[in-house]
Amino acid sequence: MYLNVFKLAGIAFFIYILLPTFLGRVLSIGSYRRGNKHSGKVALTFDDGPDPLFTAQVLDILQQYNAKASFFVVGNHAKKHPELIQRILAEGHSLGTHGYHHSFAWLQGPIASIREIMLGHKSIALIDGKLPLYFRPSWGVFNLATYLYTLLSQQKTVLWTFMTWDWDAKSSAESIHDIVTRKTRSGSIIVFHDRCTGFGAAAEGPVKMVQALPIILKELKCKGLEPVNLEQLMLYDDVGFIKKNLRRLWQVWELCFDRIAGLKPVGNEGLFRLAVRSYRGQTLKLPDGTLLSPGDKVIELHLNNDFLQQLTTKARSLEATAIALLRETRRSLPLLAKFISQDPACNGTKALIGITMIHRGTPQLGFTVYDLSPRIRSLVAWYQRWLLFLMHPGGLSHIRRQWSKLVPKKVIITRNELLNRYLLR
Repeated sequence: MYLNVFKLAGIAFFIYILLPTFLGRVLSIGSYRRGNKHSGKVALTFDDGPDPLFTAQVLDILQQYNAKASFFVVGNHAKKHPELIQRILAEGHSLGTHGYHHSFAWLQGPIASIREIMLGHKSIALIDGKLPLYFRPSWGVFNLATYLYTLLSQQKTVLWTFMTWDWDAKSSAESIHDIVTRKTRSGSIIVFHDRCTGFGAAAEGPVKMVQALPIILKELKCKGLEPVNLEQLMLYDDVGFIKKNLRRLWQVWELCFDRIAGLKPVGNEGLFRLAVRSYRGQTLKLPDGTLLSPGDKVIELHLNNDFLQQLTTKARSLEATAIALLRETRRSLPLLAKFISQDPACNGTKALIGITMIHRGTPQLGFTVYDLSPRIRSLVAWYQRWLLFLMHPGGLSHIRRQWSKLVPKKVIITRNELLNRYLLR
Protein backbone atom coordinates (compact mmCIF):
# COMPACT_ATOMS: atom_id res chain seq x y z
CA MET A 1 0.00 0.00 0.00
CA TYR A 2 2.66 2.49 1.08
CA LEU A 3 4.86 1.48 -1.83
CA ASN A 4 2.05 2.23 -4.29
CA VAL A 5 1.49 5.65 -2.73
CA PHE A 6 5.19 6.48 -3.05
CA LYS A 7 5.19 5.29 -6.66
CA LEU A 8 2.18 7.47 -7.50
CA ALA A 9 3.78 10.43 -5.74
CA GLY A 10 7.00 9.91 -7.69
CA ILE A 11 5.15 9.70 -11.00
CA ALA A 12 3.14 12.85 -10.17
CA PHE A 13 6.32 14.70 -9.19
CA PHE A 14 7.99 13.68 -12.46
CA ILE A 15 5.04 14.65 -14.68
CA TYR A 16 4.11 17.90 -12.92
CA ILE A 17 7.58 19.27 -12.13
CA LEU A 18 10.58 17.46 -13.61
CA LEU A 19 9.32 16.67 -17.12
CA PRO A 20 8.13 20.19 -18.09
CA THR A 21 11.27 21.76 -16.64
CA PHE A 22 13.45 19.27 -18.53
CA LEU A 23 11.59 19.95 -21.80
CA GLY A 24 11.57 23.73 -21.40
CA ARG A 25 14.84 24.39 -19.62
CA VAL A 26 17.19 21.61 -20.75
CA LEU A 27 15.89 20.78 -24.25
CA SER A 28 14.50 24.31 -24.88
CA ILE A 29 11.32 22.88 -26.40
CA GLY A 30 8.86 25.77 -26.37
CA SER A 31 11.44 28.31 -25.20
CA TYR A 32 14.28 30.44 -26.56
CA ARG A 33 17.78 30.37 -25.12
CA ARG A 34 19.81 32.06 -27.83
CA GLY A 35 19.51 33.88 -31.13
CA ASN A 36 21.23 33.35 -34.45
CA LYS A 37 24.94 32.84 -33.84
CA HIS A 38 25.78 34.59 -37.13
CA SER A 39 23.73 37.74 -36.45
CA GLY A 40 26.37 39.82 -34.64
CA LYS A 41 23.67 40.72 -32.09
CA VAL A 42 23.28 40.00 -28.38
CA ALA A 43 20.31 40.52 -26.06
CA LEU A 44 20.82 42.06 -22.63
CA THR A 45 17.85 41.20 -20.40
CA PHE A 46 17.01 42.58 -16.95
CA ASP A 47 14.84 40.67 -14.46
CA ASP A 48 12.79 41.37 -11.32
CA GLY A 49 12.19 45.11 -11.84
CA PRO A 50 11.17 47.75 -12.25
CA ASP A 51 13.02 49.52 -9.48
CA PRO A 52 12.85 53.35 -9.18
CA LEU A 53 16.57 53.62 -8.49
CA PHE A 54 18.30 50.90 -10.49
CA THR A 55 16.00 50.58 -13.51
CA ALA A 56 16.33 54.31 -14.09
CA GLN A 57 20.13 54.05 -13.89
CA VAL A 58 20.17 51.13 -16.33
CA LEU A 59 18.03 53.08 -18.80
CA ASP A 60 20.37 56.07 -18.53
CA ILE A 61 23.42 53.89 -19.26
CA LEU A 62 21.73 52.16 -22.21
CA GLN A 63 20.77 55.52 -23.64
CA GLN A 64 24.31 56.83 -23.20
CA TYR A 65 25.74 53.89 -25.17
CA ASN A 66 22.90 53.75 -27.72
CA ALA A 67 22.11 50.17 -26.70
CA LYS A 68 18.76 48.37 -26.58
CA ALA A 69 17.70 45.73 -24.06
CA SER A 70 14.72 43.78 -22.74
CA PHE A 71 13.10 43.98 -19.31
CA PHE A 72 11.21 41.10 -17.67
CA VAL A 73 9.21 42.87 -14.99
CA VAL A 74 7.36 41.54 -11.95
CA GLY A 75 3.69 42.54 -12.19
CA ASN A 76 3.15 43.97 -8.71
CA HIS A 77 6.26 46.16 -9.06
CA ALA A 78 5.16 47.32 -12.49
CA LYS A 79 1.83 48.53 -11.05
CA LYS A 80 3.73 50.65 -8.52
CA HIS A 81 5.99 52.24 -11.15
CA PRO A 82 4.05 52.68 -14.39
CA GLU A 83 6.28 55.59 -15.39
CA LEU A 84 9.25 53.21 -15.69
CA ILE A 85 7.25 50.82 -17.87
CA GLN A 86 6.32 53.71 -20.14
CA ARG A 87 9.93 54.86 -20.31
CA ILE A 88 11.19 51.37 -21.15
CA LEU A 89 8.81 51.21 -24.11
CA ALA A 90 9.35 54.82 -25.19
CA GLU A 91 13.13 54.26 -25.46
CA GLY A 92 12.78 51.26 -27.77
CA HIS A 93 13.35 48.40 -25.35
CA SER A 94 11.40 45.11 -25.19
CA LEU A 95 9.05 44.33 -22.35
CA GLY A 96 8.18 40.92 -20.93
CA THR A 97 6.66 39.56 -17.75
CA HIS A 98 8.30 37.64 -14.95
CA GLY A 99 5.06 36.66 -13.23
CA TYR A 100 3.06 38.79 -10.81
CA HIS A 101 4.65 37.87 -7.48
CA HIS A 102 7.85 36.17 -8.73
CA SER A 103 6.46 32.89 -7.38
CA PHE A 104 8.24 29.55 -7.57
CA ALA A 105 6.26 27.33 -9.97
CA TRP A 106 7.21 24.06 -8.25
CA LEU A 107 5.32 25.15 -5.12
CA GLN A 108 2.14 26.20 -6.94
CA GLY A 109 -0.92 24.33 -8.09
CA PRO A 110 -2.24 24.62 -11.66
CA ILE A 111 -4.78 27.38 -11.03
CA ALA A 112 -2.39 29.54 -9.00
CA SER A 113 0.33 29.04 -11.62
CA ILE A 114 -1.81 30.20 -14.53
CA ARG A 115 -3.18 33.11 -12.47
CA GLU A 116 0.42 34.18 -11.73
CA ILE A 117 1.15 34.47 -15.46
CA MET A 118 -2.18 36.09 -16.39
CA LEU A 119 -1.95 38.74 -13.67
CA GLY A 120 1.60 39.54 -14.74
CA HIS A 121 0.37 40.07 -18.30
CA LYS A 122 -2.59 42.14 -17.14
CA SER A 123 -0.40 44.45 -15.07
CA ILE A 124 1.47 45.42 -18.26
CA ALA A 125 -1.67 45.66 -20.38
CA LEU A 126 -3.21 48.17 -17.93
CA ILE A 127 -0.19 50.45 -18.48
CA ASP A 128 0.67 49.86 -22.13
CA GLY A 129 -2.75 48.94 -23.49
CA LYS A 130 -1.56 45.64 -24.95
CA LEU A 131 -0.23 42.33 -23.73
CA PRO A 132 3.55 41.81 -23.68
CA LEU A 133 5.14 39.44 -26.19
CA TYR A 134 7.56 37.70 -23.85
CA PHE A 135 7.47 35.68 -20.66
CA ARG A 136 10.25 34.37 -18.44
CA PRO A 137 9.33 31.98 -15.60
CA SER A 138 10.72 32.84 -12.17
CA TRP A 139 14.01 30.99 -11.57
CA GLY A 140 13.59 29.58 -15.08
CA VAL A 141 11.52 26.60 -13.91
CA PHE A 142 8.17 25.25 -15.08
CA ASN A 143 5.40 23.07 -13.82
CA LEU A 144 3.02 21.22 -16.12
CA ALA A 145 0.40 23.99 -15.95
CA THR A 146 2.81 26.85 -16.78
CA TYR A 147 4.48 24.83 -19.53
CA LEU A 148 1.25 23.87 -21.28
CA TYR A 149 -0.28 27.33 -20.82
CA THR A 150 2.64 29.10 -22.48
CA LEU A 151 2.68 26.59 -25.33
CA LEU A 152 -1.07 26.70 -26.01
CA SER A 153 -1.28 30.49 -25.70
CA GLN A 154 1.68 30.79 -28.12
CA GLN A 155 3.49 32.89 -25.54
CA LYS A 156 7.15 33.45 -26.42
CA THR A 157 9.00 32.04 -23.43
CA VAL A 158 12.55 33.37 -23.25
CA LEU A 159 15.18 31.86 -20.96
CA TRP A 160 18.87 32.70 -21.29
CA THR A 161 22.17 31.58 -22.74
CA PHE A 162 23.89 32.34 -19.44
CA MET A 163 23.34 34.39 -16.29
CA THR A 164 25.75 36.88 -14.78
CA TRP A 165 25.20 35.83 -11.14
CA ASP A 166 24.81 39.49 -10.22
CA TRP A 167 22.25 38.49 -7.56
CA ASP A 168 24.84 36.41 -5.66
CA ALA A 169 26.17 38.03 -2.47
CA LYS A 170 29.70 36.92 -3.48
CA SER A 171 29.57 38.65 -6.86
CA SER A 172 31.35 41.89 -7.69
CA ALA A 173 31.42 44.32 -10.61
CA GLU A 174 34.64 42.62 -11.74
CA SER A 175 33.18 39.09 -11.59
CA ILE A 176 30.06 40.16 -13.51
CA HIS A 177 32.21 41.80 -16.18
CA ASP A 178 34.46 38.73 -16.36
CA ILE A 179 31.54 36.33 -16.87
CA VAL A 180 30.05 38.42 -19.68
CA THR A 181 33.43 38.90 -21.38
CA ARG A 182 34.22 35.16 -21.33
CA LYS A 183 30.84 33.79 -22.28
CA THR A 184 29.24 36.24 -24.69
CA ARG A 185 28.95 35.12 -28.29
CA SER A 186 26.86 36.34 -31.19
CA GLY A 187 23.24 35.43 -30.42
CA SER A 188 23.72 35.27 -26.62
CA ILE A 189 20.80 36.13 -24.33
CA ILE A 190 22.26 37.43 -21.06
CA VAL A 191 20.50 37.85 -17.70
CA PHE A 192 21.07 40.79 -15.35
CA HIS A 193 18.89 41.97 -12.45
CA ASP A 194 17.79 45.57 -11.97
CA ARG A 195 16.07 44.49 -8.75
CA CYS A 196 16.83 41.42 -6.65
CA THR A 197 13.73 39.51 -5.55
CA GLY A 198 13.31 36.26 -3.72
CA PHE A 199 15.17 33.82 -1.54
CA GLY A 200 18.96 33.90 -1.76
CA ALA A 201 19.21 37.14 -3.76
CA ALA A 202 21.45 39.88 -2.39
CA ALA A 203 19.74 43.29 -2.27
CA GLU A 204 23.00 45.02 -3.31
CA GLY A 205 23.28 42.96 -6.50
CA PRO A 206 22.01 45.73 -8.82
CA VAL A 207 24.64 48.12 -7.42
CA LYS A 208 27.42 45.89 -8.75
CA MET A 209 25.58 45.32 -12.02
CA VAL A 210 25.22 49.06 -12.64
CA GLN A 211 28.94 49.50 -12.00
CA ALA A 212 29.83 46.79 -14.50
CA LEU A 213 27.33 47.68 -17.23
CA PRO A 214 29.19 50.61 -18.90
CA ILE A 215 32.41 48.56 -19.15
CA ILE A 216 30.46 45.60 -20.57
CA LEU A 217 28.84 47.78 -23.25
CA LYS A 218 32.27 49.11 -24.27
CA GLU A 219 33.63 45.53 -24.48
CA LEU A 220 30.72 44.39 -26.65
CA LYS A 221 31.32 47.27 -29.04
CA CYS A 222 35.02 46.36 -29.28
CA LYS A 223 34.03 42.77 -30.14
CA GLY A 224 31.70 44.00 -32.89
CA LEU A 225 28.58 42.79 -31.03
CA GLU A 226 25.48 44.99 -30.97
CA PRO A 227 23.16 44.92 -27.91
CA VAL A 228 19.57 44.77 -29.21
CA ASN A 229 16.10 44.06 -27.87
CA LEU A 230 14.50 40.66 -28.33
CA GLU A 231 12.43 41.67 -31.35
CA GLN A 232 15.61 42.71 -33.14
CA LEU A 233 17.47 39.55 -32.11
CA MET A 234 14.69 37.28 -33.35
CA LEU A 235 14.57 39.03 -36.72
CA TYR A 236 17.82 37.20 -37.44
CA ASP A 237 16.43 33.84 -36.41
CA ASP A 238 15.37 32.40 -39.78
CA VAL A 239 14.06 29.11 -38.35
CA GLY A 240 10.41 29.00 -37.27
CA PHE A 241 9.28 28.06 -33.78
CA ILE A 242 7.86 24.65 -34.75
CA LYS A 243 10.82 23.72 -36.92
CA LYS A 244 13.29 24.78 -34.25
CA ASN A 245 11.65 22.53 -31.68
CA LEU A 246 11.40 19.64 -34.15
CA ARG A 247 15.16 20.01 -34.64
CA ARG A 248 15.72 19.77 -30.90
CA LEU A 249 13.63 16.63 -30.67
CA TRP A 250 15.52 15.22 -33.64
CA GLN A 251 18.84 15.91 -31.91
CA VAL A 252 17.65 13.81 -28.95
CA TRP A 253 16.65 11.02 -31.35
CA GLU A 254 20.03 11.25 -33.13
CA LEU A 255 21.86 10.89 -29.83
CA CYS A 256 19.78 7.83 -28.90
CA PHE A 257 20.17 6.33 -32.38
CA ASP A 258 23.96 6.72 -32.30
CA ARG A 259 24.10 4.88 -28.99
CA ILE A 260 21.73 2.09 -30.07
CA ALA A 261 23.38 1.63 -33.49
CA GLY A 262 26.88 1.73 -32.02
CA LEU A 263 28.08 4.46 -34.38
CA LYS A 264 31.60 5.79 -33.82
CA PRO A 265 32.63 9.29 -34.91
CA VAL A 266 35.62 9.64 -37.22
CA GLY A 267 37.50 12.54 -35.62
CA ASN A 268 36.10 15.02 -33.12
CA GLU A 269 33.83 16.94 -35.51
CA GLY A 270 34.32 14.99 -38.72
CA LEU A 271 31.84 14.32 -41.49
CA PHE A 272 31.58 10.55 -40.96
CA ARG A 273 30.27 8.14 -38.35
CA LEU A 274 30.58 4.38 -38.84
CA ALA A 275 29.78 0.92 -37.53
CA VAL A 276 30.99 -2.54 -38.55
CA ARG A 277 28.17 -4.77 -39.79
CA SER A 278 27.55 -8.04 -41.65
CA TYR A 279 26.56 -7.49 -45.26
CA ARG A 280 22.94 -8.56 -45.97
CA GLY A 281 22.44 -7.59 -49.61
CA GLN A 282 22.79 -9.50 -52.85
CA THR A 283 26.17 -10.79 -53.96
CA LEU A 284 28.05 -8.03 -55.80
CA LYS A 285 31.23 -8.04 -57.84
CA LEU A 286 32.80 -4.62 -57.29
CA PRO A 287 34.90 -2.82 -59.96
CA ASP A 288 38.28 -3.83 -58.48
CA GLY A 289 37.25 -7.52 -58.49
CA THR A 290 36.25 -7.75 -54.82
CA LEU A 291 33.34 -10.17 -54.36
CA LEU A 292 30.90 -8.96 -51.70
CA SER A 293 28.72 -11.77 -50.35
CA PRO A 294 26.08 -11.96 -47.60
CA GLY A 295 27.75 -12.30 -44.19
CA ASP A 296 30.95 -10.45 -45.17
CA LYS A 297 32.15 -7.75 -42.79
CA VAL A 298 31.47 -4.24 -44.08
CA ILE A 299 31.64 -0.72 -42.71
CA GLU A 300 28.32 1.11 -42.61
CA LEU A 301 28.89 4.83 -43.25
CA HIS A 302 26.66 7.59 -41.82
CA LEU A 303 27.00 11.34 -42.13
CA ASN A 304 27.35 13.57 -39.10
CA ASN A 305 23.98 15.35 -39.29
CA ASP A 306 25.13 18.30 -37.17
CA PHE A 307 27.91 18.87 -39.68
CA LEU A 308 25.49 18.38 -42.57
CA GLN A 309 23.14 20.97 -41.09
CA GLN A 310 25.93 23.56 -41.15
CA LEU A 311 26.48 22.84 -44.84
CA THR A 312 22.79 23.04 -45.76
CA THR A 313 22.30 26.25 -43.77
CA LYS A 314 24.96 27.99 -45.84
CA ALA A 315 23.90 26.46 -49.19
CA ARG A 316 20.59 27.75 -50.54
CA SER A 317 20.00 25.09 -53.21
CA LEU A 318 20.31 21.32 -53.54
CA GLU A 319 23.07 21.75 -56.10
CA ALA A 320 25.05 24.01 -53.78
CA THR A 321 24.55 21.56 -50.92
CA ALA A 322 25.79 18.69 -53.10
CA ILE A 323 28.88 20.63 -54.18
CA ALA A 324 29.69 21.59 -50.59
CA LEU A 325 29.14 18.01 -49.40
CA LEU A 326 31.35 16.51 -52.11
CA ARG A 327 34.07 19.02 -51.31
CA GLU A 328 33.87 18.13 -47.61
CA THR A 329 33.78 14.39 -48.42
CA ARG A 330 36.94 14.71 -50.48
CA ARG A 331 38.63 16.49 -47.60
CA SER A 332 37.42 13.92 -45.04
CA LEU A 333 38.26 10.70 -46.92
CA PRO A 334 41.98 10.69 -45.95
CA LEU A 335 40.95 10.99 -42.30
CA LEU A 336 38.50 8.12 -42.81
CA ALA A 337 41.18 5.97 -44.46
CA LYS A 338 43.61 6.58 -41.60
CA PHE A 339 40.94 5.78 -39.01
CA ILE A 340 40.00 2.48 -40.68
CA SER A 341 43.63 1.41 -41.11
CA GLN A 342 44.27 1.90 -37.38
CA ASP A 343 41.00 0.64 -35.85
CA PRO A 344 41.21 -3.12 -35.02
CA ALA A 345 37.43 -3.43 -35.33
CA CYS A 346 37.74 -2.59 -39.05
CA ASN A 347 40.21 -5.39 -39.78
CA GLY A 348 38.81 -7.91 -42.24
CA THR A 349 36.16 -5.59 -43.64
CA LYS A 350 35.70 -5.72 -47.40
CA ALA A 351 33.89 -2.50 -48.24
CA LEU A 352 32.31 0.72 -47.02
CA ILE A 353 28.61 1.21 -47.73
CA GLY A 354 26.44 4.30 -47.41
CA ILE A 355 22.97 5.39 -48.54
CA THR A 356 22.43 8.97 -49.67
CA MET A 357 20.32 11.20 -51.89
CA ILE A 358 23.37 13.32 -52.69
CA HIS A 359 25.25 10.75 -54.73
CA ARG A 360 26.07 12.66 -57.91
CA GLY A 361 29.82 13.07 -58.13
CA THR A 362 30.65 10.19 -55.79
CA PRO A 363 32.06 8.02 -58.64
CA GLN A 364 34.81 10.64 -59.00
CA LEU A 365 35.78 9.81 -55.41
CA GLY A 366 36.02 6.07 -56.04
CA PHE A 367 32.50 5.01 -55.06
CA THR A 368 30.18 2.88 -57.20
CA VAL A 369 26.48 3.82 -57.18
CA TYR A 370 23.77 1.13 -56.98
CA ASP A 371 19.97 1.27 -57.03
CA LEU A 372 18.01 0.29 -53.93
CA SER A 373 15.05 -2.06 -53.98
CA PRO A 374 11.74 -0.14 -54.40
CA ARG A 375 10.56 -0.86 -50.86
CA ILE A 376 13.78 0.22 -49.18
CA ARG A 377 14.08 3.20 -51.53
CA SER A 378 10.64 4.49 -50.45
CA LEU A 379 11.44 4.20 -46.73
CA VAL A 380 14.86 5.81 -47.07
CA ALA A 381 13.48 8.57 -49.31
CA TRP A 382 10.87 9.47 -46.68
CA TYR A 383 13.48 9.52 -43.93
CA GLN A 384 16.04 11.60 -45.83
CA ARG A 385 13.47 14.06 -47.20
CA TRP A 386 12.25 14.59 -43.66
CA LEU A 387 15.83 15.16 -42.54
CA LEU A 388 16.40 17.65 -45.36
CA PHE A 389 13.22 19.50 -44.36
CA LEU A 390 14.58 19.91 -40.82
CA MET A 391 18.04 20.97 -41.92
CA HIS A 392 17.55 23.09 -45.00
CA PRO A 393 16.47 26.75 -44.69
CA GLY A 394 14.20 26.32 -47.73
CA GLY A 395 12.17 23.69 -45.89
CA LEU A 396 9.16 21.99 -47.44
CA SER A 397 8.85 24.30 -50.45
CA HIS A 398 12.47 23.57 -51.34
CA ILE A 399 11.91 19.81 -51.15
CA ARG A 400 8.83 20.00 -53.39
CA ARG A 401 10.79 21.88 -56.05
CA GLN A 402 13.61 19.30 -55.92
CA TRP A 403 11.41 16.20 -55.43
CA SER A 404 12.42 14.41 -58.63
CA LYS A 405 16.11 14.75 -57.75
CA LEU A 406 15.79 13.33 -54.23
CA VAL A 407 16.30 9.65 -55.05
CA PRO A 408 18.40 7.70 -52.53
CA LYS A 409 21.09 5.35 -53.83
CA LYS A 410 23.59 2.95 -52.30
CA VAL A 411 27.24 3.98 -52.67
CA ILE A 412 30.06 1.47 -52.12
CA ILE A 413 33.85 1.64 -52.11
CA THR A 414 36.07 -1.31 -51.26
CA ARG A 415 38.39 -1.07 -48.30
CA ASN A 416 41.42 -1.63 -50.54
CA GLU A 417 40.31 1.09 -52.95
CA LEU A 418 39.82 3.58 -50.11
CA LEU A 419 43.22 2.88 -48.58
CA ASN A 420 45.03 2.94 -51.95
CA ARG A 421 43.48 6.26 -52.90
CA TYR A 422 43.43 8.17 -49.63
CA LEU A 423 45.78 6.70 -47.04
CA LEU A 424 48.65 9.15 -46.75
CA ARG A 425 51.85 7.18 -46.47
